[in-house]
Amino acid sequence: MLSTHLRHHHLPRFLAHLIVTGHLSRHPSLLRRLLDLLSLSPNHPSSLLLFPPISRLYFHLFPSSTTFFYNLLIRAFSKSRFPDQSIVSFISLLRDGCLPDKFTFPFLAKACSNLPSPRVGQMTHTQVVKRGFLSDVYVVNTLIGLYSAFGEMSSAQKLFDSSSEVLDVVSWNTIIDGYVKSAALDVARKVFDEMPVRNEVSWSAIISGYAGKGELDVAQALFDRMPVGRNVVTWNSMVSGFARHGLLPLARKLFDEMPVRNVVSWNSIVSGYAMNGDMNAARELFDVMPKKDVVSWSCMISGYAQTNRYVEALELFKEMQKDNSVRPNEVTMVSVLSACAHLAALDQGKWVHAYIDKNRMVLDNEYNLGAALIDMYAKCGSTEVAVNIFHSLDWKNVSSWNALITGLAINGASHESLNAFEQMQRSRTRPNDITFLGVLTACTHGGLVSEGRQYFESMSKIYGVQPQMKHYGCMVDLLGRAGLLEEAEGIVRGMSMKPDVMVLGALLGACRIHKDVDTADRIKSKILEMKPQQSGCHVLLSNIYAASGRWSDALEMRNLLKQNSIWKEPGSSSVELDGAVYEFVAGGNSHPERSAIYSWLDEMRRRLRSEGYIPVTAEVLLDLDEEEKETWLSRHSEKLALAFAFLQASSQAQIRIVKNLRICCDCHSFIKHVSKLYPQEILVRDRIRFHHFKGGACSCKDYW
Repeated sequence: MLSTHLRHHHLPRFLAHLIVTGHLSRHPSLLRRLLDLLSLSPNHPSSLLLFPPISRLYFHLFPSSTTFFYNLLIRAFSKSRFPDQSIVSFISLLRDGCLPDKFTFPFLAKACSNLPSPRVGQMTHTQVVKRGFLSDVYVVNTLIGLYSAFGEMSSAQKLFDSSSEVLDVVSWNTIIDGYVKSAALDVARKVFDEMPVRNEVSWSAIISGYAGKGELDVAQALFDRMPVGRNVVTWNSMVSGFARHGLLPLARKLFDEMPVRNVVSWNSIVSGYAMNGDMNAARELFDVMPKKDVVSWSCMISGYAQTNRYVEALELFKEMQKDNSVRPNEVTMVSVLSACAHLAALDQGKWVHAYIDKNRMVLDNEYNLGAALIDMYAKCGSTEVAVNIFHSLDWKNVSSWNALITGLAINGASHESLNAFEQMQRSRTRPNDITFLGVLTACTHGGLVSEGRQYFESMSKIYGVQPQMKHYGCMVDLLGRAGLLEEAEGIVRGMSMKPDVMVLGALLGACRIHKDVDTADRIKSKILEMKPQQSGCHVLLSNIYAASGRWSDALEMRNLLKQNSIWKEPGSSSVELDGAVYEFVAGGNSHPERSAIYSWLDEMRRRLRSEGYIPVTAEVLLDLDEEEKETWLSRHSEKLALAFAFLQASSQAQIRIVKNLRICCDCHSFIKHVSKLYPQEILVRDRIRFHHFKGGACSCKDYW
């Protein structure tokens, strides 16, 4: 007997053995069993490879094709990446004179539900009527499910009404589920109320509908008056509903009261905490889960990545590798790649890429794994690899185009980014708001003012994409960097919405670059009216006033931070060496190598003076003498990370540093001069863009 646990990579060898030994000719049923086994995992590459030869062998051994054989093919393809081949197999079935049976149409309906249009499903319905299978309740249920999958609820209802003689509780549940998924809860409730007999599935479907939509009072009322035993699915629906809508105390109360829990129950409450940013509570529950599946691990890794706890995301992924009972899927890998991208952890990102290739994960599907890979390489400064991956994709959707356009933009390849956008238009892929954010970023970093104006105008006029706050911020930044502060201020005044601190911050950034204190003074009152909780604008104003020698005004802005309890995010930088990520905080004294790091920086500062390096002390926010200011600057986090990298891995071909804030003028000048002395390329990714330092120059051409 063939085992369902037979590994797919053994199947070609096993098939050859059967043919050579003659077992196949003596026992043709083995071939049927082998084909059936392949149909259980139709997406596996071995399955797709072996289907054609096994089909030919089957036809050789069974010249008179059977409906059973065609049903196997239709079922297998219905679950594969090629559901259209189920239709082809059905047509072959008819041409060979075989008669479809009651098993054929459910498999065919499943295939139709995975196709982009309901038209083929309607043809299937016609065949069902023509061949007299409307009296089979299983066939009717699959057709109702097919229409529901496409949101064709009028057709589903018509079939439901016309088949009243054969309907069972599954039929009622299927149509209720269709209305719930179509967001027609009122109709679903009407059908539910008219049901002659309800079971646990009926109650779970309607309760899940209300809970998922956020009508938790109605869901709770139905849950409380459930006459039949509440099963774990119903409990899970309630827990998930409360958790998804941020009502975590109620979700936890229900979870604690559950008489029986399964892995879905645990995943619901853990994902609830993770989605709401409470990763500590999520981790406490995760650690005591009796059993974890891929959803459990993926939920936690995604939660860490979405709350900017990237190092913990990667550490948890490493733990997952040790659990032999579960394997990462595409959802897991997207979150892991996101963490690698934010940390610029290229070595770990390459390992993840190798894992994806080894396990033959599909890049161009609904999970956007390909886009995540492009994004990771671009945010690690490896734009050439990112471009190669993009071109390797068979199907390029808007997410993959966006990853390419934005990735090129943040690396300073402005013209290449805009060329990619033109290619996207020729491919007839419709751009969205994220596309234009990437395009405007490319214009900003390249100083392409006229192009930026043109793309900004085309957003709504040509593509119907209404500018959002982030797009206005890009335009203000673009114009401000180019010295067009009056036009930038005009953009702010003419906005269709009230500007936020990010837009005003972009204008302040231009004031800092061009030392325009008068415009900064005008913006100051607007910022103070908003009472922002972010420190960015206060710090920018302090920088502007300090650079112009207005120390009292600079201190006033600092005092406002304290008075309003506004937390200033400390500067921090990370660097990846040999697959490990090391983090540094500005002025930090806790690192075990701090003495060596500070000695290296002091020596380098003295050495660089002979190379023309002059410390940029104008923006130091303390009224100190020049020597004290230089010492203060030398403790910036990106300098600490740079010193550590050279001390630990002086032979490393490339050094990649990620900073959470914008790199300051002095650090930019310092690293540029360091790159004259060392052969390594130094990559610094700050909050805005990438800086590629090599041979005493930076890719930004000092336009940042």
